[in-house]
Amino acid sequence: MPIIRIGPTYSFLQKYNVNDDKNPIFINSTHFTGYITFRLKNHHYKDENVTKTCTYFEDHSRLFSIQFQGRFKPTNPNRSNNLWSFDDIFFCAETEESTNPPIGSQLAVKFAQFIDPGFMADKMFSSKRPWCGSYLICGMNIVKVMKVNNDVDNIDNVDKNNPKNQNIQNIQNIQNIQNVQNVQNIQNIQNVQNIQNIQNNNIDTPLLPVGPWVNYGKNYIKEDTSLIHHEEIVFDSSKRRYYFLDPFIRNSHFFDPSLVYAFDFFNNFIDFSTMNANMIIKFSIKKVLVNQPLRFVCRNYDGDAIFFVIEIDYSDIC
Repeated sequence: MPIIRIGPTYSFLQKYNVNDDKNPIFINSTHFTGYITFRLKNHHYKDENVTKTCTYFEDHSRLFSIQFQGRFKPTNPNRSNNLWSFDDIFFCAETEESTNPPIGSQLAVKFAQFIDPGFMADKMFSSKRPWCGSYLICGMNIVKVMKVNNDVDNIDNVDKNNPKNQNIQNIQNIQNIQNVQNVQNIQNIQNVQNIQNIQNNNIDTPLLPVGPWVNYGKNYIKEDTSLIHHEEIVFDSSKRRYYFLDPFIRNSHFFDPSLVYAFDFFNNFIDFSTMNANMIIKFSIKKVLVNQPLRFVCRNYDGDAIFFVIEIDYSDIC
């Protein structure tokens, strides 16, 4: 089976129990605070304790799902407002070293661009950390933007005794906030203070709350980007992708640190369980990776700002 590791950086990754979507992993990185879960249909492994699937996949032709929700910190050093624009943040697949793209890989790229017109693969042949991907706002199948729910102690939705959630620094920060919850409106005050602390370079401060985490099992995230637009525009996923394909529009929108963003990324043509893909051409993921892990990384274009990392490690079966 592939081993899934999730973390705030390349060097700090924790093993995650695939398909345990009720218990996402909590992430607090330099630029992002939130939850992440990873689902895999027909999760093959000899160990009977492994959860082979989950109800999320019932009545859907999806083969995997990467779902996350959280808040983006105002830590962008390249903008005077310190905010991250929709043009700044990417979601990409990458490896550490060069890969072996299949014959006809350009057909696979065109296939991906048919679904997501923002998809790009110009760095796919790089010798160091090759990647392909899209702008986060364009690449996601589902995007939902929500107001912060200050009435919810969202950390109760995560098992703090679960080893995968034992990021000591993050948990301590959470406990510090919980210890003062008897103060009236403390969550509203903390919300403002957290943003101010981050803007004052206290980047380890988590932006809380980021919950509740309620979209697990068959309770799917539904597309809702109404809070993004000043005018009343109702977008489905396809319209959103094309709308934000315009770089001027992407640069005029920012990830608001006072809002919670939820995303679901999935498809039915890449099977991370069997390591096979069918994107007009059929190819083996194993041969492409050349015995190295595959990562999904939320990052900026240059790769010097990492929001979070999801690693799919096939080393035990390659």
